[in-house]
Amino acid sequence: MKKLLSLPPNLVECFHDITHADRNEWFCTSDPIGHKLGSGGGTTWLLQACMAHEGATDASEWLSREKRILLHAGGQSRRLPAYAPSGKILTPIPVYRWGRGQRLTQNLLSLQLPLYQQMMEKAPDSLHTMIVSGDILVRAGKPLQSIPEADVVCYGLWVDPSLAKNHGVFVMNRQTPERLDYMLQKPSVETLGELMQHSYFLMDIGVWLLSDRAVELIMRRSTRNGETGYYDMYSEFGPALGAHPQRTDEEVNRLSVAILPLPDGEFYHYGTSREMISSTLAVQNLVVDQREINLHKVKPHPAMFTQNAEIQIELKPENSELWVENSFIGKGWKLNHRNIVTGVPVNDWRLEVPAGVCIDVVPLGETDYVARPYGFNDAFKGSLADETVSYLGRTVTEWLAERDLQTTDIEGTNDLQAARIFPVCHTVEELGKALQWMVNDPTDAEGRAVWVQARKLSADEISAYANLHRLTAQRESFRDANWTALARNWQRSVFYQLNLQEAAEQFAGHNLPLPEELPGEAPLMTRVSDAMFRARTLELQGKTEEAQRQETQAFGQMREGLLEQAYHRQSPRLSGYADPLFLGRSTPTRLSGGGARYGLIWQADGRTHLPIA
Repeated sequence: MKKLLSLPPNLVECFHDITHADRNEWFCTSDPIGHKLGSGGGTTWLLQACMAHEGATDASEWLSREKRILLHAGGQSRRLPAYAPSGKILTPIPVYRWGRGQRLTQNLLSLQLPLYQQMMEKAPDSLHTMIVSGDILVRAGKPLQSIPEADVVCYGLWVDPSLAKNHGVFVMNRQTPERLDYMLQKPSVETLGELMQHSYFLMDIGVWLLSDRAVELIMRRSTRNGETGYYDMYSEFGPALGAHPQRTDEEVNRLSVAILPLPDGEFYHYGTSREMISSTLAVQNLVVDQREINLHKVKPHPAMFTQNAEIQIELKPENSELWVENSFIGKGWKLNHRNIVTGVPVNDWRLEVPAGVCIDVVPLGETDYVARPYGFNDAFKGSLADETVSYLGRTVTEWLAERDLQTTDIEGTNDLQAARIFPVCHTVEELGKALQWMVNDPTDAEGRAVWVQARKLSADEISAYANLHRLTAQRESFRDANWTALARNWQRSVFYQLNLQEAAEQFAGHNLPLPEELPGEAPLMTRVSDAMFRARTLELQGKTEEAQRQETQAFGQMREGLLEQAYHRQSPRLSGYADPLFLGRSTPTRLSGGGARYGLIWQADGRTHLPIA
């Protein structure tokens, strides 16, 4: 199944290299620079670019060839600067503490895709195209229902009006809840309250399946004089759908529409800095039953996430709403709350990050770095002369005044996103001095000198020119250290909950040293997992005999555990009174003895089971 991605321009150039994605399966492009196309126009642009890449000229014939998933993941990411250069869709997501078989390398894209693929596999043959947003995570707690034949099939979520008011809403007559009556964009709570008297409503979660007929209509509506122009699916196409459409467009009005509630559905948005943390926290807390959580380590605060990082300071409960990724936090650092730290290389700085301040470092060229501090809630929108525009937790005019700067000292002052205020530093030492001056001490002469003398970039230019190969290499270096630390501290880490095939590939491919074998008192299934992990790693390293020894050991341990359960004689005893109501009940009662629970991760080679406790 083909995946078509609309990405930031800089990411398009290296997406396949840094993700190791198959070029035959994944197609990437970006919207034309300087042209707003909307979701409909962007869909047309993406489809036409893929058609041209494959040498197709007949849209109808090409659309009918196969099923495809379109992910819209471009944009400036003004409200989530940390992942603007590499795209929000590649945001690394921490392993769920209750999860089994997850990957340490997982990101928003890898977590999104399996459900979308299930939907497309379940969809009728007439539905060839799915369109989804790249900054959301959708989960279904129950199996998907059958998908009906229709030109447009949309998934929605049962939510409270207070949440639905910020999104698109599908309205259905209570007599025909599977058919769309009409669609509204961001209706008020009062409007939704009135609707509930006679209708149902579902919140649009941005997962749309379309027939070729519907796709061709979108393409026609977004094409003018042979050029792709602006057309929005959610404010123009959507309101023209349904039995009682809110917008007149005869051809679109005639499309058949089905609305499906996502079974036991969950929706998480990753559009802003705050949402990245709140959504991750919500997913982590989906399971609170301690019997289902192998990880016994308790964090100082639940809203605290660190990954692909080396942290040499003790984190405390007051460090809430903390996100540290692809970064080095040395002994001279002090963190507070509402801090996001990304991209920071190894350093020996003495730096306090104030509450609500975030640090982002982006590699530029072969050796340089760009210092990009920002505020937790900064929107990166508005003129630098506007006293209501926020930067680093204060108004941008205050920040400039504190540093004795005038707007005339800055290029691109009409919009904070375009303002050249972020210095290009040649060394890690310069980087630290610039950050100290920008976030802490406006009187620091050395930091000011670095900033004044440096070439400066805007947020847009950082995304355009970032060296994503260097950024990825640094992340992998930190992750390698994390792999060995997780394995070494297995009793307090998620190591044996992870996908052990990936773990073996990482240890073998990156020449990481295998940890010491587990002691005999370790849980049996953890020892089995450990032996199979070692066997697979050694096999990938070409050490066949050692691998065979570990595999034999693993299956021997598993056999030992199973036989121990078989030899353990069960002696059930009646623990209730000899009550006729109890003994004579017609509903069968299941009595079960104790026993071990085993889980197996099926590996990609189709041969080896790697067991997990």
